[in-house]
Amino acid sequence: MVIIVASMIAILPSASSNVYFADDTETNSNTNILDVFFLDIPCDDNSTCEPSRPSHLVEYFGADWCEPCESLESLLSALNFDDIALIQHHPSVLDQTYLNSSKDLFEKEYRLLFIPTLVINSHSLLTGSAQGVELNQSLIDIQSSFEGIIDIMIDNGVLHWNTSENSNLTIWRLEQTEHEYDNRTLPYLAVERITISNTIRQQNITQLLDNPNGRLVFILQDDNFPRSLQSISTGPTGDKAVSELGEKNSIFDMHDGGYDLALGVFVVLFLALLPALVWFRNLQKQDFDEAE
Repeated sequence: MVIIVASMIAILPSASSNVYFADDTETNSNTNILDVFFLDIPCDDNSTCEPSRPSHLVEYFGADWCEPCESLESLLSALNFDDIALIQHHPSVLDQTYLNSSKDLFEKEYRLLFIPTLVINSHSLLTGSAQGVELNQSLIDIQSSFEGIIDIMIDNGVLHWNTSENSNLTIWRLEQTEHEYDNRTLPYLAVERITISNTIRQQNITQLLDNPNGRLVFILQDDNFPRSLQSISTGPTGDKAVSELGEKNSIFDMHDGGYDLALGVFVVLFLALLPALVWFRNLQKQDFDEAE
């Protein structure tokens, strides 16, 4: 029996290596982002810099230890970063580059389950093995309508911004970061997040401008979450829309088939070892009878 349990322990992690976990709170918000801007660093402290509005915001959730993530990250590196704001998140505590703010976004705000995962414009969800192939067409099909920030600029390290909305401004600081295991670079990995209240229209952000090889992404959005996501994958992973789980589900109920394989292997191992277990039990009983 010990052998069987040990076998199951060895099998289950590998079968579920692309599974993360989710908050079980019911979805009660349809809030999406209102506006997005990005600014490539460096922006000199003594100069004026004006961020640009992208056509799309792409948020990628992955991990350095995640093998399926490598091919997707290669596809992401080919995007037009002059027109698309990409934020790469490491929500897993197993990563050296883990960021708690990315974990909160993954778990609490989007209530995601799997990595790798792509979220477009904080609304459209791509999961499964085909998400990289579907991304380019999705960026063509999805019509973004970013608005809400009237003007935004950085002058001598001070952020000036105005909005017609009653929403806060979130700033993600991104950096070029070396992959933990492979000889390659993640161009826009999230390393810090700050939120500026709607009532504050000027903020010194000099500390965010220090890294010469980074980018700032400014997102105008409400703080209400979890956020509603719409799956646009042709073959999504899991059997439920991850942002619309109304009932409490075990993670074992939301899988992509890996646990079926583990269960099958368990049954085979049990049947194979059953005669030996019976023999061992009889041998113990015989020794006990002789001792008496």
